[in-house]
Amino acid sequence: MPDPAVEELFSNVNWALSRGLPKRDLLAMLKKLVKTAAPDSPEQRFAKIELAELIVRDEPFRAARLARDVLALGPDPRVYGLLGIAHSLLGSLRASLDAYQHAVALDPEHPAYRHNLGHLLDAGLDRPKEALVHLSAAFRAAPHEPALASSYAHALARAGQAARAVELLERSLDWSNAAAVACVEAWRAGKPVPADLP
Repeated sequence: MPDPAVEELFSNVNWALSRGLPKRDLLAMLKKLVKTAAPDSPEQRFAKIELAELIVRDEPFRAARLARDVLALGPDPRVYGLLGIAHSLLGSLRASLDAYQHAVALDPEHPAYRHNLGHLLDAGLDRPKEALVHLSAAFRAAPHEPALASSYAHALARAGQAARAVELLERSLDWSNAAAVACVEAWRAGKPVPADLP
């Protein structure tokens, strides 16, 4: 039978997450839940996932460790996605690739996993042609998301499909032809995008 104090803390954490409490408040609650919940319990697993998601940008090594703890209990696409982000931030691109591939294998329709895998292949590992299948799937799943359109256009440009990249930027991001062409040319040349572009 779960500890009543753990049950109450678990309930409080869920309430805090649903209300969007500040990160500093959530951090303290999640850390306490990780420590007080029974090892490998659903409550501890939940707390480790939420904590890893909250700290991944600031503490990627710790987030990766939390994710690996959870994955030891079984595969989870969300946790593999978090592990991919953590490894990417740590500069471990091969480990990040492996984590994203696991996330996509478990949930192939999830646009964020497909986007992250495609973007890593394109921008991180210089494999834009391989990235296209993932970025096109992510874009089809969420066509109104500017980051997905931009990443897809980037890979198209680098994979030798400049005209399609220009068309995508014009249609999806409402860019002028001149802005789209300038951006695609910069991407193809490996130069920074001009600062005056949208």
